[in-house]
Amino acid sequence: MALQKVKGNLERMFDKNLTDLVRGIRNNKEGESKYIAQCLEEIKQELRQYNLSVKANAVAKLNYLQMLGYDISWAGFNVIEVMSSTKFTEKRIGYLAASQSFHQDTEVLMLATNMIRKDLSSTSMYEAGLTLSSLSCFLSPDLARDLANDVMSLLTSTKPYLRKKGVLLLYKVFLRYPEALRPAFPRLKEKLEDPDPGVQSAAVNVICELARKNPKNYLSLAPTFFKLMTSSTNNWMLIKIIKLFGALTPLEPRLGKKLIEPLTNLIHSTSAMSLLYECINTVIAVLISISTGMPNHAASIQLCVQKLRILIEDSDQNLKYLGLLAMSKILKTNPKSVSGHKDLIMGCLDDADDSIRLRALDLLSGMVSKKNLMEIVKKLMTHMAKAEGTTYRDELLGKIIQICSQNDYQYISNFEWYVSVLVELSQMEGGGGGHGKILAQQMMDVAIRVQAIRPFATQQMALLIDNSAVILSRGRRNSSAEVLYAAGWVVGEFCSHLSNPGDTLQALLRGLIPSLPPHIQAVYIQNTLKLYTQCEIEEEVETMMMAKLEHLVGSSDLEVQERASATLHLLKYVHRQKEKGEVVGEELKNYFSGELNPVAPKAQKKVPVPEGLDLDAWINQPEEDSSDEEPDSLGGQVFVRDEPDTYKRRNVPEPTEEELLASRTARIQNQTSNPNYLRDSPKASPARSRGSVGEIPVQAIDLDIPLHIPGLANTDSYFNLSESNGQEKKKSKKKKKKSKESSSEEESDSEEERSKKKHKKDKKHKKHKKNKKHKKHKRRKEESSSDDNEELERKLREKALKSMKKQAEESDEDSEEEDSSE
Repeated sequence: MALQKVKGNLERMFDKNLTDLVRGIRNNKEGESKYIAQCLEEIKQELRQYNLSVKANAVAKLNYLQMLGYDISWAGFNVIEVMSSTKFTEKRIGYLAASQSFHQDTEVLMLATNMIRKDLSSTSMYEAGLTLSSLSCFLSPDLARDLANDVMSLLTSTKPYLRKKGVLLLYKVFLRYPEALRPAFPRLKEKLEDPDPGVQSAAVNVICELARKNPKNYLSLAPTFFKLMTSSTNNWMLIKIIKLFGALTPLEPRLGKKLIEPLTNLIHSTSAMSLLYECINTVIAVLISISTGMPNHAASIQLCVQKLRILIEDSDQNLKYLGLLAMSKILKTNPKSVSGHKDLIMGCLDDADDSIRLRALDLLSGMVSKKNLMEIVKKLMTHMAKAEGTTYRDELLGKIIQICSQNDYQYISNFEWYVSVLVELSQMEGGGGGHGKILAQQMMDVAIRVQAIRPFATQQMALLIDNSAVILSRGRRNSSAEVLYAAGWVVGEFCSHLSNPGDTLQALLRGLIPSLPPHIQAVYIQNTLKLYTQCEIEEEVETMMMAKLEHLVGSSDLEVQERASATLHLLKYVHRQKEKGEVVGEELKNYFSGELNPVAPKAQKKVPVPEGLDLDAWINQPEEDSSDEEPDSLGGQVFVRDEPDTYKRRNVPEPTEEELLASRTARIQNQTSNPNYLRDSPKASPARSRGSVGEIPVQAIDLDIPLHIPGLANTDSYFNLSESNGQEKKKSKKKKKKSKESSSEEESDSEEERSKKKHKKDKKHKKHKKNKKHKKHKRRKEESSSDDNEELERKLREKALKSMKKQAEESDEDSEEEDSSE
């Protein structure tokens, strides 16, 4: 043995350690796989030696190779050997390899049960801690059953390090061996009051994870958790406790009333955003569960909304999303408290993150009311015009339609405005696919349900049909093509509201182009017939209509064929009757007479089936199959028929490029030498000088302002009307308030005036006597002042006369001097 140890120590001097392995892999990047295969052979040789330190070195290298993706399950027994070493440095390598490569189905684990039990009861704190940490990675049901008591004994250890690790390992023991939960629960409950905060936090973590599956079993721990929540300063532990209370409150509503005050205190005091969010989330859950028993919770809701506003205004995208998510929960129960922050949520629509924008859209749809519907829809439409990305634009368009049509148009007070919104949405980019059908369905539904809107709707639809060429040329992503389906139907069904049906009929005929989808062509054909029967049409329009229908009879779509054929034959019949001199106008009007009322989707199920009618029976019996005779007559050739040799095609070899070039030049020479060959004149048309249509340059026209169709309604006019109406309502309310205040003041003052009237009469009598004396005194003063004024006027007159005399004398002297000088 001694010689073997010496020999092993000598060989160990030349072995590669982990550092050499890493350095060698980095130096052999080109032949890395060959180098690692060579290292694995060396490791296998090292594992066959008796020295545990050599084996530990080999297992350390295996750990590194396992992290690179190589399988080391073949070395499981050697790993257990290293785990049983008496040296902590070697034991640590073994447990690290076990935690990386072992799992609950590893077969060699049954050999390690007693060794692990021995390490758990070790006097060294670090050895026991290492065993607990590694055991959680490869714990099997058998190990959990055998070692449950040993792990529970560590809960009474004097060292908090081991108590904390033991509590955390118990959760894995409960998962693998649930029968251990009942005997271990009293000890786990004691750890909630452990003097060490780390052990407390570990116990709270384990119980909260267990309560996620069945919170009802942990209602008895509510007082202990309440004490921890009000006394602890550990934010992570508080988050776990608050989450647990959120799950317990629906089971015990009385608990919620006690939680409101400490939770609001935490919301006021904490600066940690994670704890703040959990507190708000739990307050919302508590208030929802106790809403019937605690009506005065408006202050708590307002506090939550204010704090959520801080989260939404934060630059962190995660906090912003969480704030919007919590705000949507408050919106379900208290929409008024959230509606005040509409501008903040509208600002989130400009965020770069798609998830935040979609969450803000969901919030806006819940904040709609009759007062703010027009404002919200207008902002969404302006935002849709600026937004980028087709998927987000489609989401915006769908949300606008959902907001307006929810609860059978509950919030719409002006249906003219809604029709104009639908028309504007049909002209915007986006809305391809299903949204175009939704727009068409909404236009038809509004026109059918609301009779008062039919004149306006038909006029708008007639304008859309008249400008269908402009609308369809705006691109493939717009939904105007589907809107034309609704436009054609509304115009034909309610043609009595049209001001000029003949022009609309001509517009329908012009719109019947081959590029129009077949289902819209079918609707156009049907509604041209409706307009034809309801108004007098000139012969030119009738001939144009028949020519268009004759062309559509050959359509590839069966529905278009059938409608075009039926309409064409009806027109020919009417034409023949007119030639005979018969009047068929009234009969044609009765062809589509009668009002079309809306029908519920499930109305057909309520119609009883008549007696003697079998809906599952064949109307016409199918013909008998003659498939058995056909193969015999064809001699077994059912799908492919063999052709005789005389009919087979000859294999003609394809010409090469040189042969094609030679034939082309020969053909050109023949054309030039042939005097009867007609050549193209290059001066005939400038377009012929070009090689092909694809070479013709297309000038792109960038229009900053979209093409406007005159006559179509604009939503801005309705929005201005609603604002003016709102201002008038406010003024009328103010006038009413002032009149009420004045009337109330008059009533209150009427009693006081009666008591004061007598007092005023006495005062007036006394004042009258005093006024007489005062007037006499004034007269005397005025007489004396008038005498003084007369004297002043005399003096002023005398001064003015003297100054006039002086000026006249001076002017005479000047004139005399001038005469003498002359």
